Amino acid sequence: MHGARVVRVTQPGEHAGVDADAAVTNVTGAKLAVRTADCVPLVLEADGAIGVVHAGWRGLAAGIVEAAIAQLGTVRRVRVGPHIRVGCYEFGTTDLDEVAAALGEGVRGRTTWGTPALDLTAAVRTAVGVAASIDDGGACTACSDLYFSWRARRDTARFATIAWMS
Repeated sequence: MHGARVVRVTQPGEHAGVDADAAVTNVTGAKLAVRTADCVPLVLEADGAIGVVHAGWRGLAAGIVEAAIAQLGTVRRVRVGPHIRVGCYEFGTTDLDEVAAALGEGVRGRTTWGTPALDLTAAVRTAVGVAASIDDGGACTACSDLYFSWRARRDTARFATIAWMS
């Protein structure tokens, strides 16, 4: 969706297929999923609850991560999945100004070829804050054929990030 809508799942299967950029639950066995290519997939772990987030630049600017965290309470750990990294994410200055206005100047970067870029990883770190441990494998969707990338290869497919509490 590229927005800031969070759904709360209160039973397995609830909200399946609904348009939203995040889902949270405290129900054991309820599976949560988001689909991404270049956007950032996140798994948020809180005490007795989890969430998944599709964090694109519009959602980050609109506060999707903060909205999901607000529904979960204290998030202890954030797992960051493969996404387009700053070195590959050329970004228009008007849109970059919008994200920087929401999340600070630290989201500005440069591509490996020297043009303005958006640092999605920095945007996520800012949105999460300092209280949570952040695990990031560092994979770039644009640099690797293992992942789908609309920006790099015009891939139309998406991969899924799925989380549940057992």
